[in-house]
Amino acid sequence: MSAGSVADVAEREFKEILRDRRLFSVFQPIVHLATGATAGYEALVRGPRGSRFTDATTLLAYAYRTGSVVEFDWAARASACRAALAAPLRDDQLLFLNAEPLAMGSECPADLWPDVERAFAAFQVVLEVTERSLARDPRSLLDGIARQRPTVAGLAVDDLGATTPALSMLPVLASDVIKLDLTITQAGPSPEATKILDIAYEEAERTGAVILAEGIENPTHAAFAESVGAALGQGWHYGEPDELRPAMRRSDPIAFHVGSAAVPDLPTPFDALEGWSIGRANDQLLVPLAHQVVYREVPLSEPGLVLVLVPEARWLPAADREELGAIAQRGVVAGALGSDLTAPPAVGVRTAPTHDPRLDGQWAALALSPSTATAMLARARPGTGGLYDFGVTHDRGRVVAAARCLLRRLGPE
Repeated sequence: MSAGSVADVAEREFKEILRDRRLFSVFQPIVHLATGATAGYEALVRGPRGSRFTDATTLLAYAYRTGSVVEFDWAARASACRAALAAPLRDDQLLFLNAEPLAMGSECPADLWPDVERAFAAFQVVLEVTERSLARDPRSLLDGIARQRPTVAGLAVDDLGATTPALSMLPVLASDVIKLDLTITQAGPSPEATKILDIAYEEAERTGAVILAEGIENPTHAAFAESVGAALGQGWHYGEPDELRPAMRRSDPIAFHVGSAAVPDLPTPFDALEGWSIGRANDQLLVPLAHQVVYREVPLSEPGLVLVLVPEARWLPAADREELGAIAQRGVVAGALGSDLTAPPAVGVRTAPTHDPRLDGQWAALALSPSTATAMLARARPGTGGLYDFGVTHDRGRVVAAARCLLRRLGPE
């Protein structure tokens, strides 16, 4: 059989599995480290035993290959919901469900909705998004989060530390649980691990997010996770993934609740300055201010986010476009928007596929990283001959809100 024929057979097999809803779930305990009690479980999707689709990675790869990511994502979630309802899971425990950004803004298929609706009402559901997906398509991800957040107890960012660029997206997500990648848990106090931990600490302190350490496979890993301040832990040390049977449930469960500070969804970035002191100036001041924020504030060695919105493309000359391209090459998420910016201004710099007229007359330049939060935000003042109301803020909450507003307009990577 040719390679093409083998691929065709595998795709047909995957489509049949999905059509017949022959997915099932296994569950791994999530433990409260201070007490050793079970705080909840993460559901992991599996295909039929004995098939080529017994693991989540293969299933997800074929979901993308066959263009059925949305249906697969909901089918996987529904499988976990059915199992949790049948076990039954305690209603005060956490139920972690993985979610693909492409599916988060979609409607659940009608045949799956009853189980999903019952479980979401019965349990503390936490939706997990992988760190690798954060920087790929911020617009779809943030729109999906806005749609799903009212229906769940929390949002978790998975695998923090697995990739560097996506670290820059962490502040805008307002996640309730930060899951440290297993490489952090198992590496001990390495320079890479301490850098990620510092980023996680800053986010947890600012928002109230809970830190969860993944990959705990032995007592040494467990001791390290507890010593760095993780509240929750997960890994084979506490149990390998298995079906959620009553006999599997630990006898010492604990009620654990998650929650973090919300990030407002603003119609325009200028709205982040509400209640802040505002000046008035023309481009002779705003151009150098924007340059100070974007090209001189971002640390070279840290993950960061740089976003520029210009009222006219002429305020983004060739030299500035080159600077943005160089920033993007350093692994910083970079974006540029404007009513007459019809193409990415440089390699690696994203722009908006369509222009939002609410941004007409607005000017923004912001930089956000673990050690930097600054933004110049301006709005044209009609009838003043080129004057803008403007403000410069270093308040992290305001900068995050303005960044979130612009990210929801950027196209995918």
